[in-house]
Amino acid sequence: MSTNLRMIFISTIHKCIKFIQEKMFWNKISKYLNPFYYILKFYFLKEIIKKSRLKSDISDHLITLFLESVHLDPKLIVELGVRGGESTFVLERVAKLYGIKLVSVDIEECSKTSLYHDWIFVNKDDIKFGKEFKNWCERLRIIPRINILFIDTSHIFEHTIQEINTWFPFLSDKAKVFFHDTNIKEKYYRKDGSVGRGWDNERGVMKALENYFNKHFNEEINFIYSNNNWLIKNYSYCNGFTILEKLGGS
Repeated sequence: MSTNLRMIFISTIHKCIKFIQEKMFWNKISKYLNPFYYILKFYFLKEIIKKSRLKSDISDHLITLFLESVHLDPKLIVELGVRGGESTFVLERVAKLYGIKLVSVDIEECSKTSLYHDWIFVNKDDIKFGKEFKNWCERLRIIPRINILFIDTSHIFEHTIQEINTWFPFLSDKAKVFFHDTNIKEKYYRKDGSVGRGWDNERGVMKALENYFNKHFNEEINFIYSNNNWLIKNYSYCNGFTILEKLGGS
């Protein structure tokens, strides 16, 4: 399928989804009864599987990011750290599937990363922008309640602490937070055994999570942990990927 035909196909399916949702009273029911939703979800998943075959320091986590995100029925996605656009590639497809806004923040110029019409790129320090986020949302008529928060920035302990303190208050009662690079070493291993070159951040991201939860975590193993408020899943390979899911009304 050519690029133009692919774009027309995706646009047509998305319009069908929006039309059916607008004509039905319950969005959750309309989603599960809507065959176009499943067609587009399957198509996006195929694209992401293909993308994940291009080996990188996050490639092993792209499918997980997509499936964990679509399961949430999100209303707003915020991405802190764009880099080469791999996470943006996944998150914009989640946003397209639900017809919602994706806000991406980076101190580097990344405004050409996505062509999605509801993608908003903010070229700022994420802590500075976080302090402006509520007023910024009011100006754009966006409800400042985040369902999906993706964090992949400096990986420094002090900065990650600031990100948690700045952005967690905006999390919706139904939310997931994705931290990449929770197991950085000078060498990292992918699931297929291939090796990549990393760097030693002195456990910066995981140490910040330990500070927040007041608990030690072993980032070198896969684990699941829960308390009354959070479910935590950790994947140790490919530089580490840790998912925090809010439980109940925490």
